Amino acid sequence: MWEPGALWEPGASGREFRPEVRHHGVVTSPDETADGVLPDWAGIRGAIPGSRSATAPERLLPRGRHDLPREFVAHTQRDRLIDAMASTVGARGYAGASLGEVCAAAGVSTKAFYQHFADKEACFLATFKRGVTLMQTTVLAAYARPARWPVRMRVALDTLLHVLAAEPAFARLAVVEVLAAGPRARDCRRDLLATYYAFFADAPRRAGQPEVPDRAVAAIVAGVYGVIFEYVSTGRTAELPTCLPDLTYFMLAPFIGPRAAAANAAG
Repeated sequence: MWEPGALWEPGASGREFRPEVRHHGVVTSPDETADGVLPDWAGIRGAIPGSRSATAPERLLPRGRHDLPREFVAHTQRDRLIDAMASTVGARGYAGASLGEVCAAAGVSTKAFYQHFADKEACFLATFKRGVTLMQTTVLAAYARPARWPVRMRVALDTLLHVLAAEPAFARLAVVEVLAAGPRARDCRRDLLATYYAFFADAPRRAGQPEVPDRAVAAIVAGVYGVIFEYVSTGRTAELPTCLPDLTYFMLAPFIGPRAAAANAAG
């Protein structure tokens, strides 16, 4: 499971990070996934929270007495609650998504809900973390593709935009509604954005040009997030991939110059 604050490791300079994702105890880093093959972002569809109906027939447990292991029942209920949280929040917003609506969407009783989560916030955080783990694993694998740094950055950004565009319910939860879900959720969002600073540690240094300041890197990350937020919050999540050229230019220009950034943005 993704752990806020454990996705990156600051190096001696404070800018030399090594991106990491922890997924069910397994650490995935660029060094471990660099196989030279562009990851298929569609491969995580069906796993991102909200991508499947929690009450699809194949996910429902048999009624009445059965001999299914208790661990299997608990795992199934928890997974359905996480999917239901994403779909309900995606449709109604965090404030508008009642606990009863989440349970109804999951086909799980309120009593069973409290066997898995302390409250609605805890379920929201588990949903956010699961989706972010899958998203970040895929983005990091894309970034690990052997290529020049500007190409790797463009591929990683393209992957991120496609993942969010393909999963509008989770995109709304993770990008927009996370701001309404309380201080712990906002801390998770802050930690997530901080992991993207790591991708700029590999940026080339141009001879005779000053180093791009850390605060400028933070501003670039915030700017990209701001554009994504605007699209998701206004119901244009499916259009996110069309932002790739402009965001690529914005992201690369301070490091490689406007001419080279324009060329890389054009693909």
